[in-house]
Amino acid sequence: MSSSLSEAALIASKFINQTNRHVFLTGKAGTGKTTFLKHIIQHTHKKAAIVAPTGIAAINAGGTTIHSMFQIPFGSFAPVQNYQQQGNSFIQLNDRNALFKNHQMNKNKRAVLREIELLIIDEVSMLRADILDAIDAILRSVRGRSYLSFGGVQVLFIGDMYQLPPVVKDDEWSVLREFYKSIYFFDSLVLQKDPPIYIELDKIYRQNNPEFISLLNNLRNNCVTKSDVDLLNKYYNPNFKQKVNDNYITLTTHNYKATNINKDFLAELKKPSFFYEAEIKDDFADNLFPVDRTLELKEGSQVMFIKNDLSGNQNYFNGKLAKVINLKPSEIHVEFEDGRKLKLEKYTWENKRYALNPVTNEIGDEVIGQFIHYPIKLAWAITVHKSQGLTFDNAIIDVADAFAPGQVYVALSRLRDLKGLILTSNINFNSIASDDKVTEFSNTKNNQQNISEQLGHETVKFLRYYLNYCYDFNWLYNSLNRHYKEYFEENKSKLKAKFKDWMQELVLKTAEIKTNADKFTNQINNIIDGGGDNWTETLMKRTKDAQGYFVPILKNASTSILSHLENLKEEKKVKQYAKELLNLEVIFFEQIKKVEKAVGLCDAIIKGEEYTKVQYQKLVHDVSREEKIEENSSTVKREKKLKGLPKEKIDTKQLTFDLYKQGKTIEEIAVLRNFAITTIEGHLAYFVATGQLNAADFISQKKIDDILKVAQKLNTTSLKLIKAEMSASYSYADIKFAMAAMEQEKG
Repeated sequence: MSSSLSEAALIASKFINQTNRHVFLTGKAGTGKTTFLKHIIQHTHKKAAIVAPTGIAAINAGGTTIHSMFQIPFGSFAPVQNYQQQGNSFIQLNDRNALFKNHQMNKNKRAVLREIELLIIDEVSMLRADILDAIDAILRSVRGRSYLSFGGVQVLFIGDMYQLPPVVKDDEWSVLREFYKSIYFFDSLVLQKDPPIYIELDKIYRQNNPEFISLLNNLRNNCVTKSDVDLLNKYYNPNFKQKVNDNYITLTTHNYKATNINKDFLAELKKPSFFYEAEIKDDFADNLFPVDRTLELKEGSQVMFIKNDLSGNQNYFNGKLAKVINLKPSEIHVEFEDGRKLKLEKYTWENKRYALNPVTNEIGDEVIGQFIHYPIKLAWAITVHKSQGLTFDNAIIDVADAFAPGQVYVALSRLRDLKGLILTSNINFNSIASDDKVTEFSNTKNNQQNISEQLGHETVKFLRYYLNYCYDFNWLYNSLNRHYKEYFEENKSKLKAKFKDWMQELVLKTAEIKTNADKFTNQINNIIDGGGDNWTETLMKRTKDAQGYFVPILKNASTSILSHLENLKEEKKVKQYAKELLNLEVIFFEQIKKVEKAVGLCDAIIKGEEYTKVQYQKLVHDVSREEKIEENSSTVKREKKLKGLPKEKIDTKQLTFDLYKQGKTIEEIAVLRNFAITTIEGHLAYFVATGQLNAADFISQKKIDDILKVAQKLNTTSLKLIKAEMSASYSYADIKFAMAAMEQEKG
């Protein structure tokens, strides 16, 4: 556990990693909510996914949009089976029947939703109650657990309810008010029955001026005092005129205002314009663009960085202002207020979707598109909405037309200190007032029992739930039985009929261990219910005993399937059969992971520690199993015939090596062999590790050094954990070759 986390963040992390309780994590601006999100993704042992209400919020959080993840039809959601619209209301509305009738979800998305254990919803202040209820309905349906909120998925809500609210039109609310007390997510029906634990981060990192912090707190709490008004009035300067080079940025309420200010100042510069185009790869929709596709700049332009520097040099941060001092067709040079100069590098934003790894059954993010551009935008002005998450030293705040309760607070809280503030108009204090519903919800934090007691209670509940889940063999047994039935339908598959004795033996063994697993589950529940002084020691011993009994049997079943696949190489028309067998083997492997994880999780909880992703990842990657699956992959997808190659058996990695030595590229080999590029990269990385190939042919020495430095810091060889720490310019292939280079040096 990171020692840099605050006490509140540490408690939140424990609720996530050792309970199933939904969590609402909030905090004032600058308290580290984004840092906490990154920490959880890097450290939780649970299969997790991130979603957000808008495309840009999703890209910034490293996830996907709610509508993309859950395929929710656009419009409002009425949480009833059949709803008849009254009067002249013609809003687009889906009730439960319409939701599922119009719900188009592919096999991959359903598989991800069935496996997910932790759903993280970022920027939750913008999430509507009806959309959250739609998410709940979909998860209950897809996961087949209609009796559990979100189908048994734990949800972590992250956001500040005093910032921007959800958007709902009057005619939509005229319908939704029949079902909801307010449009905020916390008034969803699902959370009325199963409310989240309320945890607030209270350590402020952005501001350190006590007077300013007090003012912001009073704004949030609807208790602005006369001294607060007097303090703000000190910075009211209606005659202040922003200049093209004064290092101020204007925060305004409407997009057209910010656009006009930026255009006017750019036109004021009597230098030639340079235009820089974004490079867009594959699937990256216009509404996801983090900056304009075309960036127009002149020398003297004021720009703002919209990302943190990932190089490790900390040259800039999200919201840092700079001046453009030199432009070339493919170069941008800027200067900061302190005189430091920097040549800009492009940044890659990734559009991702979640998919299940077919070998490990883990949820991974797959990059489906990229947006490559300089991480800056013109910054004489910006809207309050787009300023969320940014930090400024000097700002002109124009909020005379503030239309949402949170806008004034958001604008002021972007500043490090009041000394950098200029107010161009008197603040309308009606626009400062927070919604009463938000204030009422924030008070629930004070009504909760002692949070440590809740943590202890929820942890025991989770231990029971998770051990029951780990020893539930129903999915395994039912999947095997469905497959087994076809072995007796000779007219359907003569091939399966040929091997029915082998499959029958596998089914009988699985039935036996399922019966024993059911008995063991009863023992677990009796131990936990019985309590007593030594119940945890008894539980730990029984869990280890169960591991010693179940794992060898499950591994033998896995090996038996893989060996059977090897025997099928001489058979004809086996592609579909082999695919089904591989899917079955993955289910056996998933059961092995659960039983192994039960021991580690139980041990950590009893010791008062957190079970981590690093510990779990050791269970996920079984090298010898993955090699066997790789060797048998040709049974599933027959390789294309390669002219001049011998017909006798040849090692699959060796074949890749030979083609590479013939001068073929990785892409050409992948096409020839009908393999994924990542598989070919893995083959070649193997020969780097053995010393037969040089890592420098695939990756620069600088990248190798950077990657190995991170691997050493994390004390891990997990590609995923290392990738999470690296910038987007470091690919999984880079990490594979760097780790192979390390193995070569060891050897």
